[in-house]
Parts: sequence; structure tokens; C-alpha cells
Amino acid sequence: MSIPKIIHQTFKSSKLPFLTRWHISGFRKKNPEYAYEFYDDARIAVFLQEEFGAEVFELYSRLNIGAAKADFFRYAVLYKKGGIYVDIDSGINSRLDDFIRADDVAVITREGDPTLYAQWALIYSPGHPFLEKTIEMVLSNIRQDKYPHDVHRMTGPTVYTLAIDDCLKNNPQTPHRLLGTDYNGHLKVKYKLGKFFLYEKGDHWKKKQLTTPVLKPQ
Repeated sequence: MSIPKIIHQTFKSSKLPFLTRWHISGFRKKNPEYAYEFYDDARIAVFLQEEFGAEVFELYSRLNIGAAKADFFRYAVLYKKGGIYVDIDSGINSRLDDFIRADDVAVITREGDPTLYAQWALIYSPGHPFLEKTIEMVLSNIRQDKYPHDVHRMTGPTVYTLAIDDCLKNNPQTPHRLLGTDYNGHLKVKYKLGKFFLYEKGDHWKKKQLTTPVLKPQ
């Protein structure tokens, strides 16, 4: 199955700053063939309960930091629906059809740190093994409260990378296409001033995880 022409984004509420709305408008104009789906926290709750059931939603609900929730959601929505996920403080520089091929089922990329696969943006067809394994590992991390003050390892790029590595170890032919760092610049990681307008001081996950556990106490 080819990659559906849908762009997914999320934020805690639908009240977005002007700069964010301007970037969204810009990449939507570049990609008129693509539907756009925005999920606030309330819509994510409905989606997860309908698509994954009560047990998974209960585990997701234990996540205590917004970035960790967004991590889980991106894997979940693309596993079920496919398409393109882009962080709310990032963007799209190109026409997606200029680099996403009709026969692609997964387009992945490395971060600036070459030991990690990037997940600030994801491009997948539904049901891909990389996402299935990532979701499985994240749920295991939550059940065990494995990384109490480390979003990166609990839900973020570290566990995503481990999942891909595990899939490729077990089946090197798992279908995917690897682009250069950060999608060869077709997508834009963290546009200028995005974080400043989106997050209150001290609310960014890197600071928050130092004093706030990734999971709520049971």
C-alpha cells in the first residue's frame, strides 16, 4: 500500500500562535493534494480509545509530559492511518510528491546525530512493522516505568531507533527507503522561533523531565 496523502499534526489545544499557523498554511499551499488532520488532546483521546482500546489508552494516559504523549500519538496515528506526521514546531519545505514515490511504504532518515533515526517527522503507510515494533516497545517501557526521567528513551527517538534496528536485524528486507539527514532538507526541523511561541518557559520536555516524572504515579 502506498503512503496516504494525509498530513497529521498535534498540539495540546487548537489555539496555535500566528507563526505556527503561517507555517502550516505555507506547506498546505505547496501540497494541495494532501488532506490535513489536526489533533488536540481531546481528539487524540477519542482516536486512541476507538482504534486501540481501553488498555492502550490507559497506558497512554499515564504519560505525564506533552512531548511523550505526542511521541506515542505519532506512531499510533501513522500505524492506523498512514501518511505524514510533522512536529508542530517543524515544517515542510518541498512538494511531498517531489520526493515521496508511489511505491514507498516507509521513508526514514537519520538525525544530525547519525546513531538515531529522526521521528520529528515520519512518513509511512499503515501497518508498517517499524511502527508496530515501536508501539510494542513504548508500551513495554510504560508498563515497566523503565525511564522515569528520560522522554527520549521512554517514547522518543531512542526507542524508535531501537525498534527499527530490531526489525532490520530480524528481517533485513523490511521495506523502507532511507534518505539523507533530516529528509535531505525536504522537511524542516524546528523552524525559527517556533519553540518560543509554542511553549511556556520551563514547559519544554527537556527541562520538564528533570523535575517531572515521565509517568503519572499509579
